[in-house]
Amino acid sequence: MINKIASDVTAVLGFTPSKDFDDFIGIGARIIEIKSKLILQSEEVKVIGVVGPPGIGKTTIARVLFNQLSPGFPFSTFLENIRGSYEKPCGNDYQVKLCLQKKLLSQIFNQRDIEVRHLGVAQEMMSDKKVLVVLDEVGSWWQLAATADQRGWLDPRSIIIITTEDKKLLKALGLGINHIYQMEFPTSSESLQIFCQYAFGQTSPYYGFESLAWEVTSLSGDLPLGLRVMGSYLRGMSRDYWIDALPRLRSSLDTEIESTLRFSYDVLSDKDKALFLHIACFFVGFGEDFIKRCLEKSGLDVNHGLQVLANKTLISIENRYVKMHCLLQQMGREIVKKESSEEPGDRQFLMDTMEISDGTGKVLGIKLDTLKNKKIQISKSAFQGMNNLQFLHVTSSNVRIPEGLNSLPDKLRLISWDRCPLRFWPSKFSGKFLVELIMPHSKFEKLWEGIKPLHCLKLMDLSYSKSLKKIPDLSKATSLEELNLSYCKSLLELTSSIGNATKLTIFYLRGCLLLKELPSSIGSGAVVTPFVQVATYATRNFATSIVELVLSCTGIEEVPPLIVNLFRLRKLFMYGCKKLKSISPNISKLENLELLALCNRGEIEHDYERLHLFNYHNLFQAVINWRGDLKRSWELRSDFKVHYIFPICLPEKALSSPISLRLAGDSVETIPDCIISLSGLIKLNVIACKKLVALPQLPGSLLSIDAGDCESLKRIDSSFQNPNIFLNFSNCFNLNREARKLIHTSACKYAFLPGEKVPTHFTHRASSEGQAVNNSLMDVSFRVRSKQNGLIVGRGSTQLHIPYLSRYEEHLYIFEDSFSLNQDFPEAEETTFSELTFVFKLHDKTWKVKGCGVRLLEGPQCIIAGNEDDDDDDDDGDRDESADDVEVR
Repeated sequence: MINKIASDVTAVLGFTPSKDFDDFIGIGARIIEIKSKLILQSEEVKVIGVVGPPGIGKTTIARVLFNQLSPGFPFSTFLENIRGSYEKPCGNDYQVKLCLQKKLLSQIFNQRDIEVRHLGVAQEMMSDKKVLVVLDEVGSWWQLAATADQRGWLDPRSIIIITTEDKKLLKALGLGINHIYQMEFPTSSESLQIFCQYAFGQTSPYYGFESLAWEVTSLSGDLPLGLRVMGSYLRGMSRDYWIDALPRLRSSLDTEIESTLRFSYDVLSDKDKALFLHIACFFVGFGEDFIKRCLEKSGLDVNHGLQVLANKTLISIENRYVKMHCLLQQMGREIVKKESSEEPGDRQFLMDTMEISDGTGKVLGIKLDTLKNKKIQISKSAFQGMNNLQFLHVTSSNVRIPEGLNSLPDKLRLISWDRCPLRFWPSKFSGKFLVELIMPHSKFEKLWEGIKPLHCLKLMDLSYSKSLKKIPDLSKATSLEELNLSYCKSLLELTSSIGNATKLTIFYLRGCLLLKELPSSIGSGAVVTPFVQVATYATRNFATSIVELVLSCTGIEEVPPLIVNLFRLRKLFMYGCKKLKSISPNISKLENLELLALCNRGEIEHDYERLHLFNYHNLFQAVINWRGDLKRSWELRSDFKVHYIFPICLPEKALSSPISLRLAGDSVETIPDCIISLSGLIKLNVIACKKLVALPQLPGSLLSIDAGDCESLKRIDSSFQNPNIFLNFSNCFNLNREARKLIHTSACKYAFLPGEKVPTHFTHRASSEGQAVNNSLMDVSFRVRSKQNGLIVGRGSTQLHIPYLSRYEEHLYIFEDSFSLNQDFPEAEETTFSELTFVFKLHDKTWKVKGCGVRLLEGPQCIIAGNEDDDDDDDDGDRDESADDVEVR
């Protein structure tokens, strides 16, 4: 009884708040962010999930939260390491759930002898109790089902905090984005401070240890567990000891770190373990799609496996690339090394050049990534015994194979070998499992002879292989999707067997200057000419699936009529085709075409972001947007004369669809006359076409013309037929008299052009002093008042935006509006008007109105009374001090 009383009294006594974690780096900001998620939740039991990889500090965060929040709860408990304390049940998990609930109740009520005979006991005892519960390191759904999934037991003011490495558990519990806190790694600066706390007892390194401290910090990959363990390991040691310890830290994991990380690996299924090891040893940093292609038929169930590893935070997928923490990667590689510590050649993956020659039939992958100055010599029989080798990745530029290779294993699925020194392909290699062949900058003169069963091949990249003269027979490459032969400058011919590549979507031939003729048999009726007729060849045989075709810097002279058969083509790049002379009008029939680049000058990359590095000033650009389909657009880039190229390439759909058209570039001097045939043209944009001299006849459908900063524009050979049109001719100071008069007198929603005086046909005018001195958008509004049956009544104001001005000279802004004069006296049979007053305002005091005028198209005649100040200037009595007013009556 005395013990019971003492325990109860102790439980209700207040304690000094914990300061155990006050010196933890970066903990404060993370606590604030988690608490903000609690505030956002509704008036019910609040649940927060803290998720992150092992060793990142989830338990520490949860402990700090518990210490801060527990004083406000009469009942609270922190259940540590649930995953490790309660083994995964086999079959009936009822008894294990009872044990977990007993532990929960015992700690909440501080009673060791609580009897839990059925799962309803917890509900009875905790009903309507305000409780704070932390469930640390939850690893299975049944553990949550026994505790956090019964939120209806508790008082709505209760809080449950769950830490886990498995996002899927939190989603299964029904937690949304506002209920989950994703732990982030410390910044590099925070990591250094954390490491120094354990290594030096302060937040900065000792003098002379700076570079060593940074290196050890980087080896930990900013993982707090690694920083703590490595710092503690080196604490108090001399600088020489640190230097001697570094090689070991680089090559192996500390036991404490490994045991923590290993727990997450050990609970995986066999397939997921195998996938984890594949990624750790070979595929870190590769694209998600690339990994799926390479492992498609490996039996690893890669689509589901990647999601499992991501949910358990063993990998992350960012921008469709797979990443893994460096310590997890190191753990995976050490697991593989321990498979055969004495015989390296018996391991699944080899990553050391010294191990390759000893490889056996157990080897699945070889990855060589060595320093540039380290030379590697490979014997001709190096791969002879590796019958199960599937993945070969070499990034070293100093590999030597003086005798060539006798063979490559037939089970290879991936060959990625940049700067391969081989001149001829190994004779013994079937390629029947090969998925990706990536060998840029190779020394090959030719590949294999004859036909190989390349049914699985999806990507072939031999770009920059300057000695390659011929590509092999690809008759069996029926799955080929991408073929890159860019800058194969010695390539003389393309085999007709490419015709069987019916799935080819991307084809690069950029820089193949010597490619001048194709096989004579390319389809019935085909004509082989002494120039590169890649498009003709493609359309006759295989290219109906091509989406992107790059023919830049080739010897092509013609875009032939059969280009029309590339009906899926979206992008055609032909930059720097110096011999290009003829373009078939059939190119306009390509309904899916989005980008067309036809240029015979310069050498411009097809990568749009790099255009500014080259001769972009030689090009003009035409962009069409479909009004009914904002996702669809069409773009033409060329250095041909716009009058020649634009009518040829203009999409047929553009002739009748509602579209907008933008022309840009220093080479635009005139607009093609074919623009009149665009019956659905809504908007024409020729901003800053500084050499544009005239506007031709334009379709009556136009609602907007934007010709601002067209410094050379003189003539307008068209009338504006749509009264709702918007006209912008700002900074067009060379407009002739006829063009100005046309704009002045046209019916339009608004027009903006250079000018110093209100046009004379505006019969009611007023003037003021001032000038424009700003170059930003400007607001102008006007208000109408009238004397109506002897009373002064007001109309609502209309506010309009004046376009941007790059020069500060005088401009005219002409606009049209309408209003009903009888709206205030609808009951009157006859309304008498004696006066109308128009008040114009500029809502920017840096602008000045020099003059204004009104032209009444219908209604009573204005009475001119000059400029007068009116006490009732604003009908609402709210005077805008920043506005300049000019009245016309």
